[in-house]
Amino acid sequence: MNTRDEDLYGGYEDAPGTGSGVFQALGADVTQAVHSPQYGAAPGTAMKQYMPPGTATRMGTAMRPSSDPSRPMTSNRGAGFSSQPNKKFDPLSQTRSAAGGMLGSLLKKGDVSPEEQARDFERRVHTLLEASAVTAHGGDLAGGLDKATEARKLERQVTKFKEANGLTDSINMDLTFAVEFNLAAMFQANKNFKEALDQYTLLVKNKAFPNGGRLRINMGNVYFEQKKYSSAIKMYRMALDQVPATNKESRFKIMRNIGLSFVKMGQYQDALQSFAQVMENAPDQQTGYNLVVCAYALGDREGMKEAFLRLLTVKNLEGEEEDDVDMHLLGHETADDLQMLQDDGLKEELRRRQNTATRCIVSAAQLIAEKIDRQGGFQAGYDWCAEQLRNSGLPKLANEVELAKASKYLSNKDFEAAIAVFKEFEKKEPQVKARAATNLAFLYVLEGQVDNADKYSDLALKSDRYNARAFVNKGCVLMEKGDLEGARQLFIEAAGIEPYCVEAWYNRGLVSMRMMDSQDALTSYRKLHAMLPNNTEVLWQIAMCYDMMGEFKLAVKWLEMLSSLVPNDPGVLARLGAIHARADDEQRALHYYQESHRVYPVHMDVISWLGAYHVKNEVYEKAMPFFDLASKIQPQEVKWALMVASCYRRIGAYPQALSKYKEINITNPGNVECLRYLVHLCTELGRCDDAQKYMAELRKAERAQAAEATAMTVAQSAAQRPDGGAQGMGGSAQQAQNGYDIGAGLNVPVSRGKKVVAK
Repeated sequence: MNTRDEDLYGGYEDAPGTGSGVFQALGADVTQAVHSPQYGAAPGTAMKQYMPPGTATRMGTAMRPSSDPSRPMTSNRGAGFSSQPNKKFDPLSQTRSAAGGMLGSLLKKGDVSPEEQARDFERRVHTLLEASAVTAHGGDLAGGLDKATEARKLERQVTKFKEANGLTDSINMDLTFAVEFNLAAMFQANKNFKEALDQYTLLVKNKAFPNGGRLRINMGNVYFEQKKYSSAIKMYRMALDQVPATNKESRFKIMRNIGLSFVKMGQYQDALQSFAQVMENAPDQQTGYNLVVCAYALGDREGMKEAFLRLLTVKNLEGEEEDDVDMHLLGHETADDLQMLQDDGLKEELRRRQNTATRCIVSAAQLIAEKIDRQGGFQAGYDWCAEQLRNSGLPKLANEVELAKASKYLSNKDFEAAIAVFKEFEKKEPQVKARAATNLAFLYVLEGQVDNADKYSDLALKSDRYNARAFVNKGCVLMEKGDLEGARQLFIEAAGIEPYCVEAWYNRGLVSMRMMDSQDALTSYRKLHAMLPNNTEVLWQIAMCYDMMGEFKLAVKWLEMLSSLVPNDPGVLARLGAIHARADDEQRALHYYQESHRVYPVHMDVISWLGAYHVKNEVYEKAMPFFDLASKIQPQEVKWALMVASCYRRIGAYPQALSKYKEINITNPGNVECLRYLVHLCTELGRCDDAQKYMAELRKAERAQAAEATAMTVAQSAAQRPDGGAQGMGGSAQQAQNGYDIGAGLNVPVSRGKKVVAK
């Protein structure tokens, strides 16, 4: 609008006597200005001021002198226009209300209306609700419950405030429902089931919440968690009546819960009907697996087959391989593309669903394989399942079932059949072939066939260079061949590929201990201990590392930690006794050895130490039972019987000693020590005839012993010739002397220095 147009309405912008138009603030002079004879009165002779003739002289409906003195009938301000160029478009005169309109006349500067206060309270309630949900999601359930309770208190204050200020119509029932529902959910999450049920009941019975009846699903979940399955089924069915038929997904989820409740109650027929109805309308892998389980529990072979076929009708989740999905990006990817691929949540979700489907189908096949074919056994059952998978276009899952069949052969100790199944995978795709070759290498390592194990471990590595278990098996092969350093490098590489490969870390520690590198072994076992803090084998090996390093206090500390996990393990107790004995703490050593003997009375090392301890302290009566027990455990060892007889002799029980020596002479007639004591005892007891008899036998035995010693001396002289014939044997003996028994004492197979082979 140009200046000329603005001049056309210039006379109407300013009221007579005001001088400031619409921007004049209403104050104490409003009433006086309104009732002034110069404003709102009809023009007459008393009016001395000049007014230009025009339409403004006629009173009309658009002219409201009593309410808006600055707006004549022909003004365009009613549409929000103004001659002032920077004025904000405001057709409803909201700025006037704030600046000096009717609301401004009611509220003084700085006052807040009740509506604003109520809205502020509601915002605070929303903030507490969100904080409660975030806190509970972070794992702090008690904190989430506290915030939910605080939100409920504040929401009730808001409701009372609105009622007191006449704002009943603006009460937010949705906010009330959200607060009450969140409080009930927090009670349920904190296992406060009674409070949760009471809260859900209040919401369900409140007619102000039309969809509150659906909360019976949550009440059913609470009863299910309390193992009150009958009440849970009742609530689920009542909720089913509240859900409309159009909401099929929710209805079938409720029916799944009903079926699970029947399973928990052992009513498999009712559960079967519920799961079958779900599979007919909204099938999924988990429900299909539950259907197979119900048919298996009922012993229905045909039902098991039918349920398995229904499971296979669920939408195929076998997608493209991960290497094929992003082939178009290879060589052309940018940093953003790589970041997108790493953070691809959809791919992760697809992979999770594929894993779930694979687990359900393979588990179902393993479950029914032994039952569906009574004559053919589990072999025919696995073959039928694999065939049905191939017919359904699921060859990868068929391979998984074949591998499961091979594992079943292994569990039945039928290694030849397992090897035959694994060998069938040599002509299949690389990933499957690598898995089969890894298992074959594992089997051959266990059987001691090093060459075959080497062959298939190389095949597994050739098929997949990032197969950590293949590296572990190859390392075990090198250990058997004596290449300890090469084996350790392979174990290190396997741990680099898969940091949580426990077999790689454990075997690396074993190799390092055989190489007398206790520090590297300790490092490996400490890392493994961080992954498996309560594994007894790892604790044992850590203690042995400290024992090798001479750190007896630390060795005792770790053995005591192990003893707290396996308090009755005789090997651990015996090792504690041995360490205390080396530290000259015989009292503690005696305690641990006695505890070990109490748990495992036939441990020869413990029996020998206890007997020797009592002999050393000249308590022969206590030493005698241990030597007698040792003689019964090892009857071919004559030394134990001689010790029993010696104890009798030292306590002065000569008749018993003589009787014991005679028994020894009968079983071992050429024993020189026994004959000497017989001659001595018979002489002391005055039995001259027996003494002469045993003297003759003694001389004969001494001559035989001398001849044997002469022959041994000649043999040793021949062995010491300069041709070096005994050099290899001497080296082996020295190696055995310097070796360390890394697994002695612990009553578990893997702790005796054996390898852990990856399967």
